[in-house]
Amino acid sequence: MAEKGINWHELSPEEVIKILNSNEKKGLSEEEVKQRLEKYGRNTLPQPRKKTIFTMFLEQFKDFLVLILVGAALVSLLLGEITDSLVIIAILILNAVLGVVQEWRASQALEALKKMTVPECEVIREGKPLKVNSEEIVPGDIVILREGDFVPADLRLIEIHALKIDESSLTGESVPVEKDISPLPPDIPITDRLNMAYSGTLVTYGRGKGIVVATGMDREIGKIASLIQEEEETVTPLQKRLAGLGKLLGFLTLGICALVFLVGFWRGETPLGMFMTAVSLAVAAIPEGLPAIVTVVLALGVYRMSQHRAIIRRLPAVETLGSTTYICTDKTGTLTENRMVVREAWTEAPEKLYQIAVLCNDAIVEEGEEGEEVRLGDPTELALLDYVWEQNVDFNSWRKLYPRQEEVPFDSKRKMMSTLHNIEGEMALLVKGAPDIVITRCSFYEKEGEIIPLSPEKEQEIKKMMEEMAEKALRVLAFAWRKMEEGIVPSPEEEKDLIFVGLIGMIDPPRPEAKLALEEARQAGITTVMVTGDNPLTARAIAEELGMFSPQDLVVTGQELANYSPEELKANIKKIKVFARVWPEQKLKIVEALQAHEEVVAMTGDGVNDAPALKKADIGVAMGISGTEVAKESADMILTDDNFATIVQAIKEGRVIFDNIRKFVVYLLSCNLGEIFTIFIPILVGWHSHLVPVQILLINLVTDGLPALALGMDSPEPDVMMRKPRHPREGIVNPHYMGIVLFNAFFITLAVVASFGIGLALWGREISRTIAFATLGFDELWRAYSFRSEKRNFWQIDPRGNLYLVGACLLSFLVIILVVLLPPLQGVFQTATLSLNQWILVVLFSILPVSAYEVRKLFHKKEE
Repeated sequence: MAEKGINWHELSPEEVIKILNSNEKKGLSEEEVKQRLEKYGRNTLPQPRKKTIFTMFLEQFKDFLVLILVGAALVSLLLGEITDSLVIIAILILNAVLGVVQEWRASQALEALKKMTVPECEVIREGKPLKVNSEEIVPGDIVILREGDFVPADLRLIEIHALKIDESSLTGESVPVEKDISPLPPDIPITDRLNMAYSGTLVTYGRGKGIVVATGMDREIGKIASLIQEEEETVTPLQKRLAGLGKLLGFLTLGICALVFLVGFWRGETPLGMFMTAVSLAVAAIPEGLPAIVTVVLALGVYRMSQHRAIIRRLPAVETLGSTTYICTDKTGTLTENRMVVREAWTEAPEKLYQIAVLCNDAIVEEGEEGEEVRLGDPTELALLDYVWEQNVDFNSWRKLYPRQEEVPFDSKRKMMSTLHNIEGEMALLVKGAPDIVITRCSFYEKEGEIIPLSPEKEQEIKKMMEEMAEKALRVLAFAWRKMEEGIVPSPEEEKDLIFVGLIGMIDPPRPEAKLALEEARQAGITTVMVTGDNPLTARAIAEELGMFSPQDLVVTGQELANYSPEELKANIKKIKVFARVWPEQKLKIVEALQAHEEVVAMTGDGVNDAPALKKADIGVAMGISGTEVAKESADMILTDDNFATIVQAIKEGRVIFDNIRKFVVYLLSCNLGEIFTIFIPILVGWHSHLVPVQILLINLVTDGLPALALGMDSPEPDVMMRKPRHPREGIVNPHYMGIVLFNAFFITLAVVASFGIGLALWGREISRTIAFATLGFDELWRAYSFRSEKRNFWQIDPRGNLYLVGACLLSFLVIILVVLLPPLQGVFQTATLSLNQWILVVLFSILPVSAYEVRKLFHKKEE
């Protein structure tokens, strides 16, 4: 728009009205509105460019591991293994559908922003007030604001009457902001622009008028929408690790298949025969069940988290939360209760203090029609009523006994509120307000019912108490009164020669469970920092009370942060524990600076201002109760109880899920690598393949797949919350775990090849092939129990901790036995009935790999 770049808050109301060619009394004409609608457009956010469902579906097949599975499906068709092919295709479709659902949900962030705009608002046009659709207002419109209204566009206020606006969804301030119309300096942040009202905020008290200065994407809410639109989705660590694993499996499979083909060809085998052998080897090398198991394990993790009041919107975020190293958390409603409570009171006249707190107060607390408690009004005044109730005062009875007769409303210049009451036959003016203002109006003080002149010493004592409360980050109110003559209407001129009564200090208190949760996060190696729109003194006090701030830590305000270069911010980011008075662009910079240090950043928040950072963070955590729809739709996880402790529980679940994913991935890889070598070694020595493709397929789908899925649902390791977070670049299978894979694969190969060789020498090919098949199947079931822990031996783990594994192994044992014993299945799977001695040979060789792994654990314990 033509007026872009103007700092509306530094101009007078008259200057703004002139620039926008409007009229305070008459507003705009209908013709002018039509012209401006054509010029500036409707007061809406633009629709994001949406992908079709088909496009989303196709994009799910870009992953390298998925491409490997596509190849596996084609290979299975070439081999005539229809069942194998159908299983792989089913897995691909399931993954693609789930991916489409998650991507579709993520695209709702801008839609949620639209919902924050009010459907109707009151404007003055052609001299008359009328209701119009908020999408049809234009720059220059005069908007009337009343208590309970949502602000429909960005306004420069031109008239106010005790106007207060709740801007917590935009700035993070927990207390409604008292508005003013005076011009302000150009460089102040949004949080201090008292003469402005921003779209999406809520009028909580008083009334006023404002002229529209920005609509659509030019509003502050529109700028935030632009930030969300411009930010690309961060690829989660799990997605990166699975992509890397897919490439590793792909290159390994291609290399082994080529080597087997060349070795066989060199030994004189036919090219076609060796090609089919290499193809069957590829089927053995690819763990067909891996994507499905990953999906199922993540889905089960989502279910468990929902039991702990954390709703996951994107499946990969489950694991990402478990690898979090930094939590950037809002203060209001997340670490605190999002309500004001009285912390301290200082008075020598309690009854009079309670009287003023109740009667000079507009808040309402009463019983509703259905017995529920109705609470209306400013949080500060509600806190006063709560405090008086705790002193066993029935404030509603006092209000009936001493009704208000006149009042002088609170305004920003006086910083006081006064009400007139007849108390026990005497007229009294009751006053509450900013202590530094009230004390200058006092000439006396009350002590135990006696009125005493206010001496300089007493005044100094009161000021000292005010300072002590302020140092504790308490919001302090002073209370005073004076007698009035009958018939005199109170005015600001009567607010003099007051009798000082006392001080009350209040604060938005920390959540009781937040301190324990923060300590648990610290033990888990997670750093928590506060990022808030509140003032630095209050933010630091809360941080100190919660134990998340030490003397060497820094508090940085938004204005100070604005002077940091990206390099300076990156250099100092680790020293800062409290960011106060920040605005949306800075929250993004904070997350980016931490990510530049390779930190995995979780961002918690509830307001519109948090949405870009939630989207940019590795894991965005939104508040379900106090959170805006924008925050929820931008986040990866939503807390239904707004409780910081829930985040810690979710972190634990995330770590458990990653542990379990790693267990079954390492288990599957050792199984599949063992299968590759058991095929490759016999070809190398001239025995040909001793395991046929249908047997390999059965092993992969039953004795590998079922136990692997059960491992994905294993119970937590005892030290899960005592470890430091994993490095962001650490893969699922790092060199350490690759060592475990190779160790187990070696002993699997040794056991299967040795049992096959003995069987071949004693009983011939048919029996030896069956022995090798049964040995491989039994071994993988024994090892499933061993893989429940990398450090603990299987006899130290309660089997009742994973009944799924008990059931999976029993079922798999039954399948193997039936395949060996039942004649119809023997024909399909090319097996033969085994004698007792042959079964003993199977059992002895099948326990060799698991025994070796358990001995390895013992040696590693000694090294530690």
